[in-house]
This record gives sequence, structure tokens and C-alpha cells, in this order.
Amino acid sequence: MNRSLLLALLLLFATAKGLYAGPTAPYPAELQQLHKNVWTEILGETGNAGAAQSLCDRMNEQGAWTNIDYTSKQRGSWQPAEHLSNLLVMARAYQQPGSALFHDPKLLAKFHLALNYWLANDFQCPNWWYPQIGVPMSFAPTLILMEEELSAEQRTKGIQILDRAKIGMTGQNKVWLSGNVILKSLLTRDVATIRKAAQSIQEEMTVSPGEGIQADGSFHQHGPQIQFGNYGLAYVGDMIKWIRLLRNTPFSFDESRMSILRNYLLDGQQWITWKEQMDISACGRQLFMNAQRSKARSLAGNFKQMESLDPDNAELYHKAGQYKTLTGNKHFWRSDFQVQRTPDYYFSVKMSSKRVIGAESCNSENLRGYYLGDGATYLYQSGVEYENIFPFWDWKKIPGTTIQQDDKELPVLTAGGYRIPSDFVGGVSDGKTGIATMDYTRNGLSAQKAWFIFNDLIVCLGAGITSESEFPVTTSVNQSFLKGAVTVKAKAEQTVAAESAETLHPKWILHDQTGYYFPVGGNLRLETKTVTGSWNHVASMYKDEPIRAQIFKLWFEHGVHPNGQTYAYCLVPQATRAGMEKLEANPSFRIVQNESKLQAVVSSDQKWGGMVFYQAGKSALMGGIEAAQPCAVIVKKEKGGLSVSVSDPTQKLTQLQLTLKGGYQTENPAVTVTSSQGSSILTIRLPKGEEAGKTVTVNLAQR
Repeated sequence: MNRSLLLALLLLFATAKGLYAGPTAPYPAELQQLHKNVWTEILGETGNAGAAQSLCDRMNEQGAWTNIDYTSKQRGSWQPAEHLSNLLVMARAYQQPGSALFHDPKLLAKFHLALNYWLANDFQCPNWWYPQIGVPMSFAPTLILMEEELSAEQRTKGIQILDRAKIGMTGQNKVWLSGNVILKSLLTRDVATIRKAAQSIQEEMTVSPGEGIQADGSFHQHGPQIQFGNYGLAYVGDMIKWIRLLRNTPFSFDESRMSILRNYLLDGQQWITWKEQMDISACGRQLFMNAQRSKARSLAGNFKQMESLDPDNAELYHKAGQYKTLTGNKHFWRSDFQVQRTPDYYFSVKMSSKRVIGAESCNSENLRGYYLGDGATYLYQSGVEYENIFPFWDWKKIPGTTIQQDDKELPVLTAGGYRIPSDFVGGVSDGKTGIATMDYTRNGLSAQKAWFIFNDLIVCLGAGITSESEFPVTTSVNQSFLKGAVTVKAKAEQTVAAESAETLHPKWILHDQTGYYFPVGGNLRLETKTVTGSWNHVASMYKDEPIRAQIFKLWFEHGVHPNGQTYAYCLVPQATRAGMEKLEANPSFRIVQNESKLQAVVSSDQKWGGMVFYQAGKSALMGGIEAAQPCAVIVKKEKGGLSVSVSDPTQKLTQLQLTLKGGYQTENPAVTVTSSQGSSILTIRLPKGEEAGKTVTVNLAQR
């Protein structure tokens, strides 16, 4: 038998046994550019030969790695997925020209061993996300890179695994699924399905009343729940990727939609990072180790990519990636969330309502977040005040919240999360200053809470605090890492010891450049001590290992069965001892009213005033203001008149009527002004639909 005939017979035998697939079908003309784009994207700039060689060395005879628990049924951070990540590292090193392992036969043999181990076992996580999204997302790039090296059996089994991803669902889940379908269909040369999946991704580049980008620039997933740093961050990364991959192909995006992504990034995502930290309230359930920093860096990377993807706006993206260039106040009315940014500090308030979900737990993540949407407040200056603080927190004293201190373990939320049974939750913003408010009720506790943010002060008021529970009620002022000395001014000034627990009636407290001023005093408890915690109590994927940190914790004690109690405190960023003494001696604001029906604050120069009317009523502020409906109002004195900003926290009203002393007129077409007995009656038409709850600002000129 001659040599040529022998080789032909051996080839036929290998093909029949699935050991050799033969040359793959060529890519049709419609897919050639897409394949080139995808190949370049997957391969990246370098193939890490060192990492690939290490994986080969550590692999056992079965093609597995002993550090991976292949029996894991963990719903989040599923360990077997690491096997697929390892395969991709090996594939990149094998296919990268210039790599020390480029087309190395020993690496290829090890790759096949590891690939066959996965295909033989077909590991599946009990969480649907992994079989349909996570596994195909990791596996498809490997199969594309190694397509020419696959046997017919490997190819068939691999595509069967990828085929678990089907176009469907909404928001980021739909983007993930559709992207997986594109990669699988690239392997099968299915032009029609690629076209359908690409269109499916583009359909999610829209402002939606459901899941996805909201009219206020926030992002929802799992219902009306703010998801900036979880699904919303993945959405940005995926949209950038697919715009880039589909460019110059028959499936490219309608680039007029780019404005939607641009607005989401600049008017949404840009607001929620500070000094390389993402706001806790923006991270969703993913309160992982180093999550705040890693998410902020991912967002900065997205801004960097957008500079080249949307070059006409490159300068805007460049500035956004610097974290702290944006200043002002923004209320996200679709998400019950308000942010204040200045060059010196960042402050946020996260609330929930009948409309908006407060928090969720899923895949054994965010196990303690039962109160994360109950008026949680965070004041960032250095940026690290709360970095990785979660194992040490008292989760019934999340900063800003008013909570019953029962003796039970916190319930673990579901993926459906929770809402508080209140309509009156929202805020008003004039772009520079703002008010957030919630008529709070939960578990038999009720309170009217409001935050007035102006002139580099945050005045925090609570009224009507009532509870019939046998457990005491507290309002947390802050809970952060202890850094440096704590100075307390009560009857006399004192420095608190590093390990201390005291009940105080202070005038002010100073710690870590933050001042806490108490204009009407109060019964407060201060703890500065070492706390032992564990990441396992936050997310079960971590080992239950004790760790320690020094924590600063300050809260009001309202006692058992409070009935109509109040509190008042002012957060002072960039505070100094001299500044706190000056504020005590000559306060730069005055609390006009702090009652369950009305809370009002005015600046000492009478140029700024804020009011929350929980019911129709009158306020003496700014010469006298009357609201015919519940609302939130900011009034600012301007040259020759007033600027009035209003909102309807219930998001149910179609118009609002305010009466102000004096004669005024406006050119705003949404406002009708009539005069009566020396007063001006403003009838203001309010936004509807997806813009219900949005602020309306009216500039009034004196007649």
C-alpha cells in the first residue's frame, strides 16, 4: 500500500471517529468582517504564555484543576466557571503570533484534555444565569479561537452547550443572551440569526418604562430597582463591545442611537462615582470585596473607550473619567435616589417606595441588605470612608436610616426585593441644591424624613417618629471607618478615646473632616471601637474568617414606643474645629419647622429656603408660602425675583398650586399666575408618564 493511500485511509478513519473535523466551512461574505472583528477582540493584544504554561503544569491527568470545586452548587461566583476562563487563557496563548506558545503542540494537547473534561461532564450551575448566559459567554470565544483545532465531536458538543442561550428577556439579560446567540451563530455561519440577534441588542439601546435605561438616566433591572453598578455597568460594557464588533458589517448599529448611550453615561453613570469609588447605593446587591473600587475603574474604562467610539464627544468622556469634575445636584425621580457633588465631597440618599424596590438579595449575595433602601446616606470626601466596610457594619444602623432595633436576625431578601408602602417618596432639585424626602413606614414604624442640601450643608430632619413595637428605635447618623481623633463639644470640648462607648447630648462632633452639628441637641450614642466581622456574613461565597477594624458609629436613641419624636442634625463636609465653633455660634441656617405635616429649612441670609409639605398647608418661610397639595419646594431669591422649584413625590398629581406673598409674573408656559390680595397664585402643570416626579423650575419676576 503506497504512503498516499495510507494517509487517506487514516484521515477517513479519524474523521469517522470524530478525531478530526477537517477544514471548517469558509465564512460567507456577510460574516467575514464580523469574524475578523470578533477574532481580534477575543485575542486581545497579548497572549499570556506564562499563565497558560502554569495552567498546563497544574492540570491533572483528567484535564481538571484541583483548586476548582467542580461539585459546587453555589449560585453566585460559581467555581467551575474558572475552568472555562482557563481554557480561554490557553487558547489565546496558542493563537497569538509572537507568543512563546504560539501553535505549541504540547499546549494544544493540554487544551484538548481540559476541553474534553468539560464536554464530558457538562457542568451546570443551579442558577439559570450560568447555563444560559455565563457559560456561553466564556465558552464561545474559546471555540471561535480554536475552531480549526476542534474535532467534529468537540464542535458538536460545544455548540449544543452554546445553544442554551436564546434571544429573550429584557434589559441587560436580553443583551447578554443576544450576544451569546451572535457568537454561536458565527460558528454555525447562520447569517439570519446573527441579524436577528444584532437587532435584539439594538432594541435595548432605548429609554424604557420597564427594565433598562430610565428617563432620568438611571438603570433598572429585576423590576423598578436601581442597578447602576451591576446590570447597568455590564450593559455599558456590552453595548460598547457590540457597537465596535458590528461596525462595518451588515449588522452594524444605527449610530443615531449613540446619543442614548451617551446620555446614559454622562447624565446617569457619571454621577455615581467619587475618587475611584462607586457609591454603595449604586452597586446593587454586589457588595463584594473591593467592589466599589473595581466597579469605578470599569466605568472609567468605559469612558475611555467611548472617547474613540464617539469622537465628537471625546472631551466630555475624558472629563467624566476623572471622577470628580462633575458638580451639582441631581434627583433620579425614577429611582428615589438623589446625589450632590462638589469639588470637595459627594453625598447621596437612597430611598424606596410603592414604585421603587429598595434592595434585593440573590445568589446568596447582599445577605444583610434588608434596610439599604430606607433612606441610606453616604458622605464621601477622601473616598475610602466606607471602602470594604460591609463585614463590620451594624446593618440595623445603616447611615441615615431610622430602624427598630429588634433582637432578631435580619431577614434575607429575595430577588424580588422589597418596597415600603408609601407613595410620598421623592425629591426636588434645581441642579445645584436639592431636597430628598420620604414619608417612611415599615414594620410598624413610621416617620417623616427629609434631607435639605444647600450651601455645602446637609440638614437632616425627622419628625413623627412613632412605633408600637417593644423594641427601641434609632436613627443612624453615620457608620464609617474610624480615622484619627473624635472631638465632641457638649458642655465642654473633649477628645474621645479610640475604644469608647458613650451616651451624649452634644452640640457638635468632629471626625475625619466631617462635622456633625445638632441644632436642637438630642440623645445620641457614640461608639469608637474595634469590631470583628466576616465577609461570609455579607455574601456566602466568602469563607467565614474573622477580620477586625475600628469603626466610628453615631446614632440617635428614640427609645421604646416613641410617639411623634423628632431629630435634627447637620452634616458639614470639610469641617474643622474652628468651622464647627463658628457654626455653633452663628448658624448658617434655621429650622423653620420640623413636624409630621411640614418640614422647612431656610438659610440665615434668607436667600434659600426648602419645604416639604406632607399635606396641604402654609409655611412662614420666605415671607409666607402656601401649598394646596403635598409637595417638595425650593425657593431661591434671585435678582429681581424668585426661582421656585417644585416636585410631586407621589407622582400622581397633574398640577400643583402655590401661593406666594407679593406680585410675580413668569414666561414659563407651564405656569399660570393669578393675583389675589397681594399674593401670587401659581398653578404649575406637572410632568406626566415617565417624567412624573421630575422637578419643574419656575423663574418669577416681580411685577
